[in-house]
Amino acid sequence: MDEHVKKSRIRRLAKFAGVAARTTRDVVQAKARQKLGGQDEAAIAMSLKPTAMRLVEVLGEMKGAATKLGQFVTLADQDTFPEEAKKVLNRLLHQTPHRMPAEQAAALVRQELGNSPDELFARWEPEPFASASMGQVHGATLRDGQDVVVKLQYPGVDSAIESDIRNAAVMFRGLSLAGGVLDTRAYFDEVAATLRRELDYREEVKQLLAYKAALEPWPELVVPEPVNHLCTSKVLVMQRLRGPTLLEFAEDPASIADDRYRVAGQLVAAIWGPFLRQGLIHADPHPGNYVVLQDGRLGVLDFGATKRLPTDFVVAYWEIVTASLRLERADYVGIFDRIGFELPEDRVATRQWLEGVVDIIERPLRNRFYDWGTCEITVDCRRHVASALRLAVQIRGPVHSLMFYRAAVGAAGDFRMLRAAGDFAAALTSVLQVARETMDPAVAERIEELGAQVGWSA
Repeated sequence: MDEHVKKSRIRRLAKFAGVAARTTRDVVQAKARQKLGGQDEAAIAMSLKPTAMRLVEVLGEMKGAATKLGQFVTLADQDTFPEEAKKVLNRLLHQTPHRMPAEQAAALVRQELGNSPDELFARWEPEPFASASMGQVHGATLRDGQDVVVKLQYPGVDSAIESDIRNAAVMFRGLSLAGGVLDTRAYFDEVAATLRRELDYREEVKQLLAYKAALEPWPELVVPEPVNHLCTSKVLVMQRLRGPTLLEFAEDPASIADDRYRVAGQLVAAIWGPFLRQGLIHADPHPGNYVVLQDGRLGVLDFGATKRLPTDFVVAYWEIVTASLRLERADYVGIFDRIGFELPEDRVATRQWLEGVVDIIERPLRNRFYDWGTCEITVDCRRHVASALRLAVQIRGPVHSLMFYRAAVGAAGDFRMLRAAGDFAAALTSVLQVARETMDPAVAERIEELGAQVGWSA
């Protein structure tokens, strides 16, 4: 048993249960104090900082699926913790606190590639400059002078995945992440498949190349080149992209409003461009997966959680977002029914409720200027759900909609973190135009076919 990743199912279950119970207790108590008027937002934030730190420490120590699920906490429930606590949680997304010793990392390289790092590379950094849920990242230079990163998978992390998936339900129940709207069992099935795929870095190389091809129409976006002959199931070597992460850029007091809006526009293209063109979604858009390059371009990283969604799902998004940009309403009940959502029998009430949801989440598209720094979309969505909870919990999306939800919520969190303000309708319209001109023929054909049926066109 590798001491770096604790494999005991009982110990890991105890850790999950313990951190879930303590976090839930702290959040409930903090919200109660706020409602009673005993503390202001700043005081609440400070009181929850130890809670966030404890989550980072425990989930970071456990590694593997535990940390991946911790990442989902920050993506799917961003309003549970105030800003100060969320900043600490965001560290979890790209800097977990426990790392492999240098000797262990070198041994893994030799085991996978046949030689030591000093033999393989002209320069090798024995200390990792970043660590993540399933591995850590070292800097190196190839013999030909190319600057690269070397991602190493933690020994034993694969053995912990299955028990973590089983135990994770404890934490999710405690934190009430989905508010009863998402099908929790379906989500776990989906995330389990994603986690298993992420264990094989050769699969990530395939996904990286697919995403790189999908982003070709946007030269302002950069996907690193893999070094194929040095990639195995547990080692990934690729071009190094230098610059601050999205989180570091957002926290830099020198970043100005125009730059934040420019980067946000690049993020719109990075997330929605491949989806609109080919149905390819990046379901892990946390701020550690984007690098702001010195030449003004945006680097995109980590493709283990990309997924290609069905064409009809992509067409449905085209229909909804096009209507929003035209300041119109689409037939949401018909669209959701067509792509596999389970809907309540009361279609009139369902239509009214869905229209209310779309009115909230499409605010950035219905205004020529939108300030994400003052955004209350998530809060208002929760209020809307609570206003008709019995109806809302009957709405169940197909399995792949959960990964789309993760991408959408994560993107919104990135925009809020950037405090980006500007014309997001124009930003998305630009992406739509490029995608329409270069899209997958199957998507284009389906859009034309659907348009003929319902009197609509992109």
